[in-house]
Amino acid sequence: MSDQSSAPLQQALARGDLGTAERLCRQALDHKPAQARLHLLLGQLLRRRGAAAEAISALKHALALDSDDANALRELAMAALEAAQPAQAEAAARRLRQRLPNDAQAAFLLGHALGLLHRFAEAQDQFAALGQAAALLQARLGLVSDALARQDAAAARFHAQALVEAQPLAAAHWDALGQAAAAAQDWNAAAAALREATRLAPQELPLWQRRAAVLDAWRQGGDEPVAVSEHLLRLQPDSLDALQQLGLAQIGAQQTAAAIASFDRILARNPAHLLARWVRFHTPALPCFESAAQRAQWLQDWRDGLAEFETLPPRQPGLAEAAQQILGSVPNFALAYQDGAQLDLHRRHAAVVRRLLDAATDRAFTDLAPRALRQGRRRIGLVSSCLHQHSVTRAWAEALLDLPRDAFELCVFHTGTRDDTMVQRFRSRADRYVAGADSFLRWTQRLREAELDVLIFLDLGLDVTNQCLAALRHAPVQVATWAHPVTSGAAAIDYFLGAAAAEPPDAETHYSEILHRLPRLGGCFARPVQAVVPAPAESSSAQLLCLQNLYKLQPQHDALFGAILAQLPQARLDFLTAATAQQAAGFEQRLHRSLDAFAVDPARIRVRPVVSAAEYHAAIGSADLLLDTWGFSGGITTLDALWQERPWLTLPGECMRGRQSYAMLRQLDLPELVADSADDYVRRAVALAGDAAQRAALRSLIAERKHDLFEDRGVSLALAEFLRTVQIPAAASHA
Repeated sequence: MSDQSSAPLQQALARGDLGTAERLCRQALDHKPAQARLHLLLGQLLRRRGAAAEAISALKHALALDSDDANALRELAMAALEAAQPAQAEAAARRLRQRLPNDAQAAFLLGHALGLLHRFAEAQDQFAALGQAAALLQARLGLVSDALARQDAAAARFHAQALVEAQPLAAAHWDALGQAAAAAQDWNAAAAALREATRLAPQELPLWQRRAAVLDAWRQGGDEPVAVSEHLLRLQPDSLDALQQLGLAQIGAQQTAAAIASFDRILARNPAHLLARWVRFHTPALPCFESAAQRAQWLQDWRDGLAEFETLPPRQPGLAEAAQQILGSVPNFALAYQDGAQLDLHRRHAAVVRRLLDAATDRAFTDLAPRALRQGRRRIGLVSSCLHQHSVTRAWAEALLDLPRDAFELCVFHTGTRDDTMVQRFRSRADRYVAGADSFLRWTQRLREAELDVLIFLDLGLDVTNQCLAALRHAPVQVATWAHPVTSGAAAIDYFLGAAAAEPPDAETHYSEILHRLPRLGGCFARPVQAVVPAPAESSSAQLLCLQNLYKLQPQHDALFGAILAQLPQARLDFLTAATAQQAAGFEQRLHRSLDAFAVDPARIRVRPVVSAAEYHAAIGSADLLLDTWGFSGGITTLDALWQERPWLTLPGECMRGRQSYAMLRQLDLPELVADSADDYVRRAVALAGDAAQRAALRSLIAERKHDLFEDRGVSLALAEFLRTVQIPAAASHA
């Protein structure tokens, strides 16, 4: 440019002094504003220092003076891409493509711009013209990174998919596809892509770390996260972080004994490791415990562990990072299955969660300031990680989806990752629906932005994100319901929606919240779709069945099961435990010890781990009598058995969680199936198992009356009335 630039400008460019070059270029333009090449040079200099918007202006000046300048068109396309102006980039790149039809960079720039505009077929036409040279594939890999940086998951996926198709044996391409799918929260596709990436490059640590992160966000549990975490630990055998990740994956897979061993290894190396100490006291190695003494010791360890966290100094070094890890680890799940209401422990636990939140966020969030509820159409928020087909939605979906649109605006915050027909129903009903595997901070922002009147937590105790959200006030009125029919203990939760027929007379003493009793069973349960299976043929050996998960099968049950089987020498008893094979084996070993005392052949019992839905319903259909657990009774399982017209024997417990079966049987007016003591439970079980005629009579009564348990629109109306009229409680009402 010696004909248009002074010697000092050329010297500044030669030595790379871009600041001086830009100043001199501007001075030259002051004297020669009609010089297109000076405007081009200024645009180039501005681009190089990151001033893309200014560069666009300079380059447009250059093109106004010389519309055929290919270099100016090229620079303008690149500047527009850098300025996130893909339409401007497309226009410039298309003109350049027309000007230089064989120019590879022109085709690349046009393909890039079209990709950002999500005109993927047109974009691919441009890239296809360039072939599949290694340099092009590497450049498109850069476009994946560029799109991810722009938070454009669709464009990233477009480029990554093309890379995989062009070179399917490149781990980097599958990695790119996995990252793009994860950005779109398509966890299934992300996991599949990263599975292939790690197969192709088994020693590449970052690939395994990204695969683990995807599986963690997906929250499916199971064996794969454990296998990935084990491989990560092999790649970094001295890493406490890798060992910690393995322990959490083992908990997600219900490999509780292995998880305890992993966290014990951490504590052996670092006794002050806060996350390990937290998880250790929350998690029983065997959910049903090996003995009553072990169960009592676990609860004492739980108290002691919580007390340690109650006394942590708020400014302890490293607490903020540790608190973030703790809050994302395990919910307060197992405490719900211990005897009694445990109100004090639930309150104390919720208070510790709040303290940890403050430490993790440096008090970034405080409770919502008081404000009045809307007078007209109220805005109801619903938080749940279990909006898919689940026991939670079987209890609550119909009443919530029945909320009249003219009276309520429904905002659904789905913190889970599953999607099915039930989720689609909530999405269709919601005035606002948000879902995704996002952080506590992001969910908090969403709840605050929604300006809710009432916020309902459907499944506290099942999910760590919701446990954290419930520690803060996001709405004038906050309500908990039962996934676990126990108190949240959280000071920010005002009301608990219980079931009038299942709550005992002193139920108010079981909750930190104000108890609001919805009528009858408290839920509007949809009528099951399963056809009723004919009763099994009568035989001399009754088939007994217990459907409860291992957390409910506590050691005090064993003697009763043994006593029943001892008096029914031909009967068999099956357990469907929803447990892993290892956990089921631990329960079976405990049972065998108890059966020995009653001289019962252990072969007469069968303990089954997780089974399919078809196997579950088939087991109910083959049963003569179902035996409930007490302390924490059946709920949805009881409904399923009664729908199949099978007698279900229960012993009511102290709290609502132990009285759901009782409430159903009382509603059906079947006192024959309700025991009043442990001895009475054994007596009734033996009598019913040995009396085919009485069982047949009970099946007939259940068949006549079972419909009263389902589609209770009175519950829907009562819930709507509660949400329409509820007010902010007095501060002392549930202190």
